[in-house]
Amino acid sequence: MSLTDEEKVKARHHLGYLQVQQSSTFVLGIPAAVQTQFMIENAFDKILLSAEPEFRRHLTILDRLENQMIDDLELLAVDQVDEIKVRATEQKELWQQYDRWRHSLANILGIIPNPYDQRLNSAGVGGINARVIH
Repeated sequence: MSLTDEEKVKARHHLGYLQVQQSSTFVLGIPAAVQTQFMIENAFDKILLSAEPEFRRHLTILDRLENQMIDDLELLAVDQVDEIKVRATEQKELWQQYDRWRHSLANILGIIPNPYDQRLNSAGVGGINARVIH
């Protein structure tokens, strides 16, 4: 058995990788095509047969967490309904669980989640550390 194209799409999504074959960048001021996904694509080809069920379990968990974040968006508009109080930190806590599981999925593949994932900007995490020289 091997990973289906749909499973690879989901894994790329959860790990923050592009759903394209090539991307463009600039090298010395000249546009150049680069393969941005070589780590994850190579990992897909090398995943152990015995690891595939765990890989699929992680995708299921990540899908459930993401769906819960989306399904609970209407709760952002309320603080309390009658006697029911909505937890103000739920979305943050769901993101923390989601991030935990996406890192666990990355461990299965032996890669890191894409540090340029734009979702990290809105979550208040991520970014690249770079030394600043004055």
